[in-house]
Amino acid sequence: MRYYTRKVASNVALSMPAAEIVVIRNEDMLGQFAARASCNAGIALGVKSFHVNFAASITSLGLLRKCILLLQNVEDLELRLVKLPPSSWIHILRRVRFKKLQFFSSNCPHNVLAPFLSAARAMQSLRLLVGCESGQCHLEGRTLPLLTDVTAGSICIASVVDNNPVERVTIIDVGVCDSLAFPFAIKSLSTSTSTITTLHIDFDPDHRDIMKRLHEVAPELTALKLVERQRPTSGRSVRRRRPWNDAFTWSIDLSRFTYLHRFLLRTSAALVDEADGESKEKDLLTVWATKSARLDYITLWYLADSAVGTLRLWRRSFAHGWTVLARADPPSWDQFL
Repeated sequence: MRYYTRKVASNVALSMPAAEIVVIRNEDMLGQFAARASCNAGIALGVKSFHVNFAASITSLGLLRKCILLLQNVEDLELRLVKLPPSSWIHILRRVRFKKLQFFSSNCPHNVLAPFLSAARAMQSLRLLVGCESGQCHLEGRTLPLLTDVTAGSICIASVVDNNPVERVTIIDVGVCDSLAFPFAIKSLSTSTSTITTLHIDFDPDHRDIMKRLHEVAPELTALKLVERQRPTSGRSVRRRRPWNDAFTWSIDLSRFTYLHRFLLRTSAALVDEADGESKEKDLLTVWATKSARLDYITLWYLADSAVGTLRLWRRSFAHGWTVLARADPPSWDQFL
């Protein structure tokens, strides 16, 4: 890690304009920002988005805490630190209060986050990259009156969603066994009193009643993203077990969601034959959406994780039926939106 003399830091601070977005990936970058911010208060006060994402262990905990305390106007904060014990997280976040913080993403343990989040009354979006091992989540009962968007593991999702006006939910794997993650998620959401309108969830191809289960906990969805988990290769075929293999039954399942406007599906299966795939895909969507009056956007990513993966975004109009808005070859996650 480099160390900056007061004179060098002062020259750097004066010669470089304040940035609203700051990304810190290593201790050298952290030291440089700290030196500039210490010599020019406007540097830290001008930061609206602060991202700390370390691939290696951090040793300068005091320096990181010093930088964080200077960020009085930060609205977006990402803290992703590897191999950090709870005691170190406590040192970093102890008595840290951000009145303007709207987005927070971190792999910080929830027992440390609880007092930090209690003071974050402006929070709108929360991304929790680790979860509680079992039982009760440490964030249960925390009220965030503006929180509308939550990403969390299946065990903790309900504890964060409850008592808050959450509309968008993303459930991620943070240590729960794959075969249990979906049942855990459904069980968690079944106790929620929030009206969820957007849901992103990973599922197992064996869950043939997935739409029925989801409708029980989130009947007013307007957008639904389903991502099929990768399964270990076995001697038996799982193709016949996917819930959409019967297109007519799947259309009934989709129609359960009377407000559904956008649907996204990612699977390793081949939804249609590759020959004349786009035409056959259009025919398939026509059947899928025949009973869903409001479903006008569908994104399909199939043969995922293979060299011939296909992604297409379709839109339905009264005049032309289903037409392709965008396609990707090969697809990537940032296009699956």
